[in-house]
Amino acid sequence: MRSGEFPSLNENYKYAAHMISWLEKLDVPEIPLAKSAFSQLKGYWVEHKYINLEQLKDDLWSWVDSNDGYNISDPEVAKMRIILCLAYEENRELEDVGYFEDLLVNLGISHENAYKRT
Repeated sequence: MRSGEFPSLNENYKYAAHMISWLEKLDVPEIPLAKSAFSQLKGYWVEHKYINLEQLKDDLWSWVDSNDGYNISDPEVAKMRIILCLAYEENRELEDVGYFEDLLVNLGISHENAYKRT
């Protein structure tokens, strides 16, 4: 299924690679869950390793909900939400609405650069 047979799945990989690239530029927060989740998700998207996405999403949402998760002007919260974006295998809707790019803008990235593909 991951062999590129489905164009939408291929697009999911491209968008995930784009998000990974940005997060590597911005640096992953020094939060154990962030480091662990990002490493696992990068392995999932880049190396096609199996991970339990549902459990990881639950863990990330729990952190977000416990840490003023709607305050995306806080860089740690914004970055944790970016990591959370990576936990969604179907990411077409995220791209369509520009949610990830809006998080970048909240982190001080210009609108032009945030919406440019890496």
